[in-house]
Amino acid sequence: MSKEKPNVPVYYFMGLLESGKTSVIKDFLQNNQFAKAECNLIILGEEGEEEIDEELLQESHSKIIVVEDVEELSTEFYQELQKKYNPSSVLIEANGMWNAGDYMNIPLPEEWFDFQNIGMVNAETFEVYQKNMKDRFVDLFRYCELIIFNRCDHETRQQDIRRNVRVVNRRAQVIFESDLEDFVEEEPELPFSIDKDEIELELDDYGAWFVDMQDHPDHYDKKRIIFDGYLCSAQKDGVIHYGVGRVGMACCADDMMFLGISGTGAPFKQLNHRKNERKWGKVTGVIHVKYDSNGEIDNLKMKVEAFTEEKKPEDTIVYFN
Repeated sequence: MSKEKPNVPVYYFMGLLESGKTSVIKDFLQNNQFAKAECNLIILGEEGEEEIDEELLQESHSKIIVVEDVEELSTEFYQELQKKYNPSSVLIEANGMWNAGDYMNIPLPEEWFDFQNIGMVNAETFEVYQKNMKDRFVDLFRYCELIIFNRCDHETRQQDIRRNVRVVNRRAQVIFESDLEDFVEEEPELPFSIDKDEIELELDDYGAWFVDMQDHPDHYDKKRIIFDGYLCSAQKDGVIHYGVGRVGMACCADDMMFLGISGTGAPFKQLNHRKNERKWGKVTGVIHVKYDSNGEIDNLKMKVEAFTEEKKPEDTIVYFN
């Protein structure tokens, strides 16, 4: 007898205390989908100033379970809740000081499935908190597919924030919210023109280009890109992989990552294929985007036409601050 598919969606709400997590949960409970549910199970890892009133809990058929420590969370704990409440949905409001991996990596009961991870950030305090608690924000950016910056004003540095998020999580959707009537969510600004068939990037432009390419690959399809960066080869499980790109810093020196794309072309022949090797220089290549039968992007590569090895500058790191 085959197992039934999991049918209980689990929503994770991440963010520091007073970031607006509870407000979003209240909005969820007022939504018809949740209001008509037989049982919404809310697991609270912390209690802020804003609370969910008893009337809303009753109207939405919701139950609250409070946990004091992340160690209380486990597969066995979830299974007990499933058996006791048989929930229609599960909403987990995590404590902002917990390491996300400590609870995100806990296997769920077979009836549950990870449906959406939502990050909440108070834009008024973001820059100050980020300087002192960078690892908390990297956690949030890494695990959440939707990140909402609330309490924005005209001084909110939307472009810098987008870049900070996208270097950690290319697929994350970033939303800016404000109570100001004349607040406008900005389109990402680019330090170069995308109207040309050939785009030459300055050394400091790579980060902005890489983020925009991940968001809008169709803007660069069949266009020639010239930039300073690495030509790379790497061997994994007996298969040789080629790529081009740069190294970026998401928040601190301990959180470096390679910001690159797969590559093809004759210039890769100059690399030692028996070991991981990379050379710094001027890269010239054409972006090729392939789509699947549903019109979704299936593959993104650069066909490298030319590579000229050059002396590497003193600082080649891509910064997003």
